[in-house]
Amino acid sequence: MRAWVHGCVLCVWVAWTASALGAPGSDALAKYKLAAQLEEGGNYEAALVRIEEGLAIAPRDLALLGLKGTVLLKLRDYAGALAAYQVYLNAGAKGANRREAEKIVNNLRAVQSTFLDIALVNGPAAIYLDSKTQGVLCTAAPSCNKAVLPGDYKVIAERAGFERWTERVAVASDTTTKLSIALIEKPSPVAIRVVPADASVAIDSAPYAAAMTVAAGTHHIVVARAGYAEARLEVVAHEGKPIELDVALTPRVPIRVAPPGATLVLDGKPLAVENGSTVISPGGHVLVARARGFREQRVAIPAERAADYQLAIDLVPDPLPRSPGEEPVASLRRRIAISMLEGGGAILCIGFITAVEAQSAPDDRPIADVLLVVGGATVVTGAILWFTAPDERRPHAAQIVPVVGTGRVGFVVAGSF
Repeated sequence: MRAWVHGCVLCVWVAWTASALGAPGSDALAKYKLAAQLEEGGNYEAALVRIEEGLAIAPRDLALLGLKGTVLLKLRDYAGALAAYQVYLNAGAKGANRREAEKIVNNLRAVQSTFLDIALVNGPAAIYLDSKTQGVLCTAAPSCNKAVLPGDYKVIAERAGFERWTERVAVASDTTTKLSIALIEKPSPVAIRVVPADASVAIDSAPYAAAMTVAAGTHHIVVARAGYAEARLEVVAHEGKPIELDVALTPRVPIRVAPPGATLVLDGKPLAVENGSTVISPGGHVLVARARGFREQRVAIPAERAADYQLAIDLVPDPLPRSPGEEPVASLRRRIAISMLEGGGAILCIGFITAVEAQSAPDDRPIADVLLVVGGATVVTGAILWFTAPDERRPHAAQIVPVVGTGRVGFVVAGSF
């Protein structure tokens, strides 16, 4: 039926062309000639525009009405073609042209109840019948329903970034033929450039190769090399679009820390050490090392680092902790020593005075001797305390061990002061 309709259209169009070219010149005729040239060149959409411009000038021009039906038929707008031919007949077509147009109308009446209903899972897509040269039937976004003539068709669906889809379908008269289409996305080419160049690259655990393509969806990329931090990336391939990556691995920095259990904080975040090395991103940083019983140490890491850059941190032990408000041992000992020196000196002075007076009062001699002995002992003890006071800049400790034995009971005191 489709072939017969198109054959009739060709014959009628030739007759319309001959009559139109013989008609008196007019603006409508000029529009017709331009539209006919466009139609002959396959530019149906542009031809239809010129036809409508001509009909605006001469609404009942038979040549323009007939050409409109022809163009709409070639555009597969069967419902529009049927309406155009009916207007052509109503406008007063006569003779052989009328008879041929009536036959076309009778055959096109099937499009009033015959449809192709297309549903696209991943639209929009352009739908063609039999050949792309005949123009787009419709755009499924995500579906379209078009009146068609009964027959066998090759349906073509195309969308940028997706594989071309084709399938043959038979459309029965007076029915709606449903067709479901699922387009498949094109694979995406992948280009990965790495530094250092000999680093290994894997995509979804498979070795990467140049000019490699991946299916649409999410993919995991791992770039690794000894002495560098491993890089893990996630990419999404979509509509065949190229994926290009530039990956520069970060060198691992050798690091030694004493004591081994020290906590490392880089720019306020914990820094992990693995197998004697760590990862420090490019740029300047501040590294803080802390350990219980040791003084905190801060290390400024320069932005520009040599290839053999490494870190060595030796924390300095902290003095024994003391309670808030507690006076350091050395300060307390020196204060006691000063007090004893002052007190002992005063007692010695009194003893000397008493000894002088004892020359005239012999009864005061024992008192003078006691004062001299006590004062001297006090001064000596104060001097010992002063010179044995510990240095606050180094740690000090003490240990007391009880001793019990034959004829002995007591304590042994040892330590550093």
